[in-house]
Order: sequence, then structure tokens, then C-alpha cells
Amino acid sequence: MRSRGLVVALALLLAIGATAAVFLYVNGVKENALSSGDLETVVVSTVNISANADLSALRAQGVFETKQIPADSKLESAITDPSQLEGKTATTPILAGEQIPLERVSGAQGGSAFNRLSVCDTCVAVTVRVDGPPGVGGEIQRGDFVTLYATFSGLATFRSARDLVNQVQSGTTTTGGGNGQNNQVSGLPPFTMTLMPTIKVLKVENPAAPASSTESTQTDTTSEGTVTLTLDVPRAEAEFVIFGAEQASLYFGLLPPDQEGLQLPAQAVSIDRIIGKKQS
Repeated sequence: MRSRGLVVALALLLAIGATAAVFLYVNGVKENALSSGDLETVVVSTVNISANADLSALRAQGVFETKQIPADSKLESAITDPSQLEGKTATTPILAGEQIPLERVSGAQGGSAFNRLSVCDTCVAVTVRVDGPPGVGGEIQRGDFVTLYATFSGLATFRSARDLVNQVQSGTTTTGGGNGQNNQVSGLPPFTMTLMPTIKVLKVENPAAPASSTESTQTDTTSEGTVTLTLDVPRAEAEFVIFGAEQASLYFGLLPPDQEGLQLPAQAVSIDRIIGKKQS
């Protein structure tokens, strides 16, 4: 029994010694990496930061510090001075201790609107305003992705641009109906379509939820007023979005994180659906 106890104790000592050796080796490699090469200074956070956080306020609280790392480990766009965070917000979560690239912050005071909003290289910023419910009740935040829907009514189609010009000039534009095969204008029923399946929100002004005198859950809190959204719209789609904002009723759908919306076909409510006829 005594020999077995000695074996166990010896094994425990060897394990402790091996662990200590590995720890010293790793620290030695780290120190050699720092001392043998060029060093760069970067800014890191001491706490995890959520998206849309005000970095100026966090800087005032002292959550940022500088850290020296090997030059070959530094990101090209890493922030190197805490003053670069003034007047900015985080566009994505930032983990404690990691480098902070310029691409993950936005809202710099001064400079162009492009820099403040982080508009993509092939996009333009377009601002639209909707009522509270179509704006997801004021729950949309900067950096979210949404689907933009539009309901059109009273639209007409034309066989050609020449027909449209002739009708406007003559003042005889009429929408179709009946047997008018010679009509140059054809009316469309009201319909809803997906205007943009996936679009990033660059800026948002949400209405405040009304105060309640009784306790309530988040699900039964409604917003009032209007929701103003600035969207990162691809240039090729900007005219379409603006046309929808001018001619249609807009509605937004908030997408879950890391998911894209669907480009669904336009939908009109059929009489069968209204009267409850079973669909085949």
C-alpha cells in the first residue's frame, strides 16, 4: 500500500512539473515574440461592447486601454489611439481584448455623410418615414437588416413610352376595363410586393413608447408617431425605392440576425380569398 501511495505522489509531482514547464515555455515564447520583433500599439476594450454602443461614453468611463502587440499581428485598420473613438458608435459587437478595426465603428463627428453613415461603395443613403406599426413599432435599430414591402394601388401600365406621352399630352388618359382592347392604358388591382428583400439600416429615429400607468410586457407596448429610417440602398435600386416611397404604402419587416429576406412575387387579394373559397 505504501509503495502504491508513493507512485501516486510521484505521478502527481510529475504532472505539476510538466504543467509548470509548459506554462513557462508559453510565457517565454510570448516574451520572445514581443522582444525580438517590432511592436505596435493598438486600442482594446476591457469589456465586451454591444452593437450600437456609444463609444464616446465608454471612453469617458475608461473602458479602453492601449496594448502592445507584434507588428505582424496588427490589423491594417486597427485603431491606435482612444481619441479615434470620439463621436463614434460600434456597428458590430466588440469583444474585450480584441483589436478594433475602423470598419467596425461609425458615426464620426465631422467629415462627410458617407463616413458618418458607413454607406457601402456601391450604395446611396435613402431616408424614408413611416408610421410606428409599419416601422416595427419602433424596434428597428441602427445596423439591423430589414425587408421593405410596398403596397401599390391605382397604378396603370402602358404599352410604350410613346403611348404614355400621347395620353398625357391629349389629356385623355383612362384606365382599362370592359372590352376596351384599344385602350392604351390598363389599370392594375392593388397589390403588395417585396421592394427590397434585404437592406441595411444606417440610421434610425424611433418614436418613444408611451408610458403606461400599469405594468405591461414588451409585447403589448405600442409606439406612436413616425419612424424615420436611413437605408443603405444599392444605386441600381434607388429609383425603385424612391418611387415606392412616393407612390405606395411602405411596411418594414425586421430580419433575424444573419438571415436574408426573400424576394417573393407580388400578391393581390383574390375574391376567392375574400369570400373564403377553398384554394386548390
